[in-house]
Amino acid sequence: LALVPDAVINGWQTERAPHVSNVSIPGTDSEALLMHFDLAGVACSSGSACSTGSIEPSHVLTAMGVPRELGVAALRFSFGRDNTAEDVEAVAAALPKIVEKVRALSAVLHR
Repeated sequence: LALVPDAVINGWQTERAPHVSNVSIPGTDSEALLMHFDLAGVACSSGSACSTGSIEPSHVLTAMGVPRELGVAALRFSFGRDNTAEDVEAVAAALPKIVEKVRALSAVLHR
């Protein structure tokens, strides 16, 4: 996340499940991010596991006090025992490129 300095980890920094991270990327839309991650071969989700498929921000994030503009820009990354260090590196390499692309498209659409 250091390559996307304004990214926000939703939830506690340390007292959380170590294999799941929910991150908001300001200035983006989670659905656009999901599409680009899918094209890059990275599986992730928007919102929480219990709200998959919803276009609204996760009710869990809302209950946590996450502002709507961050809730609609949230992605959930989950890692399991079959993931490798290379998988994590692929996500880390793809993240800043995808964020830049989505932000550029968003700027064009919102002119």
